[in-house]
Amino acid sequence: MVKSLKIVLLFIGIASAQSPDELYKTAQANLDAGKVSEAESGFNSALQTDPTFAPAYLGLAHTSMRKGDLKKTGSLLKEAIEIEPENKSFRDEFERLSELNTLMSKGIRSMKNGDADDAFESFRVAYEKFPNYPESVFNMGLVHFRKKEFKDAVEYFKKAMEINAEHKTATAAINNVAKNYFNSGNQLYKRGDLEGALLSYSNVLDVDETFYQAHYQVGVIQSKMGDKDAAIQSYEKALEVNPQFYKGFFALGLAKSSMNDSDGAISALEAAININPGYDKAYGAMGDIYIGLKNYEKAKQVLNMAVTVNPNYARGYSNLGIIHADEKNWDQAVSSLEMAVALNDKDSMSFFRLASAHNINGNCGGAKEAARKSADLKSRFGGSWFELGVAEWCGGRGNKAGALNAFEKARNDRDWRKMAEHQIDKVKNLQKYEK
Repeated sequence: MVKSLKIVLLFIGIASAQSPDELYKTAQANLDAGKVSEAESGFNSALQTDPTFAPAYLGLAHTSMRKGDLKKTGSLLKEAIEIEPENKSFRDEFERLSELNTLMSKGIRSMKNGDADDAFESFRVAYEKFPNYPESVFNMGLVHFRKKEFKDAVEYFKKAMEINAEHKTATAAINNVAKNYFNSGNQLYKRGDLEGALLSYSNVLDVDETFYQAHYQVGVIQSKMGDKDAAIQSYEKALEVNPQFYKGFFALGLAKSSMNDSDGAISALEAAININPGYDKAYGAMGDIYIGLKNYEKAKQVLNMAVTVNPNYARGYSNLGIIHADEKNWDQAVSSLEMAVALNDKDSMSFFRLASAHNINGNCGGAKEAARKSADLKSRFGGSWFELGVAEWCGGRGNKAGALNAFEKARNDRDWRKMAEHQIDKVKNLQKYEK
């Protein structure tokens, strides 16, 4: 019984096995469709079935040409000729291969000698006579690349990839052109030339539309120019290419927030955090949104996460100070704001808020120190001088002249003028305000 089953399976295997000719036709169809690796595998399968099947060697020779390997192409044609020495088409192909070698050698030699036009012509003729050889058209692109004619270069590199989609050198060359445009865009952006940078980034995307960093940079510029809708579209294109690009989600969140789309902004920022749980700025941006919505409990949650993942995140402490002050938790406000200014001694507004919290707590010395630092950093801001005046006066127990001097400076800021004048009157005419 077992023996009979083995015999049956053997006959089924023989009946279902493809002939060398069938394998060859399938491989040739793959080669015609540009599937070079699949074609190569198919021709080898035909040879495994029949090592004397000469057309398979011819197919492998054509495959090697598509891969740019002329030496191997010649070797495989010799194999085909040895099997069928009377086949004139095999011999003709081998002889024509010599012409291709001559044209390519001449082109490369001209390129080394700096004769770009002569090199291009040699490669052009080679491409015309041997359209399935990618190196001729690739080298035509290389001539343009060396002349810094990048757009023309890319067109030829792409033609090389049409002949062989697995052409790694052409892929790398296209990437290099895209990177050149991208780096140029970055330099222009740093110099403040937004229009020039935008053009360079657009050139990147003309070369490679999957260059997600270019989509992102276009969005950054569009946002700076005030076109938030276009910026959002650019950020979304970057994220379509690379869904793990957390900075793209962060920028998308900021853009949506600026358009009062709080839900969309929070969703984008949460996506950034899911990808990078240590992204303190995303927590901070969510905190800004929740503060704006007066949802202080949510704001405190995300801000506490921000300073947990990055204990040196000054802005997180600053925003916590704002919340605690708004809730009139002055001790907590002081604690958070002191951390904020310890981490960022250039933050004039946190020094101002700290001075205000100290004044409310009756700590005139701490308020004076914080107010003076705020005024040093932002001398035209009336709030700093106002809090300094309050601290100097210290409820009538302090320096009257120092207080009046500070309030006079606060008067120079129209936003603080009325409050400063009220305090000046109060210091000069204290009896009016005594109960």
